[in-house]
Amino acid sequence: MTDPHSQSSSAEPNHPAIAVAGRVPFNRRVHIVAEVLDRPEDLELLVELCNSLGWPVRLPLTGEAIVNSHPGWTIRIIEARIRSVRDGAVREAVATLDALTASVEISLNCRDAALVERTQQSQVTWHEWQLRGKRKPVRRRISHALHLMSSTGRHDRQAGSVRLVRVSTPSADSPQRQLARTRWAARSMLSSHPFPDRELGAEVHLVRGPLVQMGRQSLALAGLVISMAALLLLSAGLWANLGLDEPKYGSLVVIWLGVYTVVGVVLALRRTAVHRAVPWLVTLAIPLVVPLIPWLGSLVQRAYLVSFGMRPVPGDDGFGNVLAGGWILSVSMGALLLPIAHRGWVRYLNYSNGFRNSSTSWALTVASGVCVAMLFSLCVLVVAGREGATGRRVAENGRDVPEYFGVNAEYVCIKMSSNEAPYYGDQPPMDRPVITFGRDGDRVNFWDSSTGNRGSIRLEDAQVKSVAHMNSQCARAE
Repeated sequence: MTDPHSQSSSAEPNHPAIAVAGRVPFNRRVHIVAEVLDRPEDLELLVELCNSLGWPVRLPLTGEAIVNSHPGWTIRIIEARIRSVRDGAVREAVATLDALTASVEISLNCRDAALVERTQQSQVTWHEWQLRGKRKPVRRRISHALHLMSSTGRHDRQAGSVRLVRVSTPSADSPQRQLARTRWAARSMLSSHPFPDRELGAEVHLVRGPLVQMGRQSLALAGLVISMAALLLLSAGLWANLGLDEPKYGSLVVIWLGVYTVVGVVLALRRTAVHRAVPWLVTLAIPLVVPLIPWLGSLVQRAYLVSFGMRPVPGDDGFGNVLAGGWILSVSMGALLLPIAHRGWVRYLNYSNGFRNSSTSWALTVASGVCVAMLFSLCVLVVAGREGATGRRVAENGRDVPEYFGVNAEYVCIKMSSNEAPYYGDQPPMDRPVITFGRDGDRVNFWDSSTGNRGSIRLEDAQVKSVAHMNSQCARAE
């Protein structure tokens, strides 16, 4: 088990500043030895100021502050409670105290200041053991639940976890020896402490370690695996193959993904330093997403048209382009938020000390989300390229190319105005249609399915006529 007392004091906490008794929230405590003018008015005003801030102020204990004050001055001990990073907290506390006392004209000088930190026991590992009631047969549990719902029975006082003790062993012991020693110590504590109906009874109680919570973590992990699998199928474009494009099936998957992700992210961010910034981040993200969606859609279309050796026509931001951008954006954002949602569900289902105090879990969670988001986005582009290769094979077989997220193939017959008319790439054939995906200014880019080559001509150098299908005859279209 993670030792809640073994965390390094230099690590930044991943919890928000906490307000005590309605005072200003703080996450740092600074012990200040201050010299104040020995007058009742100054001393009373200093006490009022510190009380308004929630800062304790008192006389020094015997031998606590060996500071020789000047004649007419006296020593007071002040504990400044502020919000700050660890490095620089002492200077910020002293500067804050100087500014506040100067604003109310208190004659005070700071003589010494030091950061207050938790007292830690070195080389000691703490282990949690729970006293749990023995599991009853399924029939007994169903009967108990029915009686509770019908108000004809009382709750079983021994059901579930009814007590927890924490015992320590030196870290130098082997894991097997630690397990044996802590189990013995836990049984001794559970048997000796006088808690009514919470003493260890062999006939109704069991002593178990923290592994009893693995079932809840497995639920959170199962939700993550199911959601990630659904997202992977979406990025691979396989929802239609599994029938998930039908509203009655696909809506259930979308609701599952939305509930698991949104609720999990809320559970992960609540009561953290980030949750206050979320409204601002969302407000700033909306103006960025609006132009981002068409750009992402153009990436999908470009990956599709690579097989034809073409690019999307500039300025063609239709509904299909928006759908393609929404596809890749939903996949990437879902992949980014799913690890954070999993962290939130684990935090909710198993709120352990080790999970709360982990200083690296947030970094690993966000890093893994970013990596998975990039991987799934690349998968979307690979799938778009694969669909483009499929469309090319369809055209080579003389069939019409299906529409793909706003990319519509047009079949045109080209007749050059003269034999000397310029063209780029291959010369367009006169006896069969070619494929174009739109006009780029005064030029038409085309792809010949028979040769697999592409070319480009100016509109003023040729006559371009649209035909209905790939196998249409150009002579009939003239």
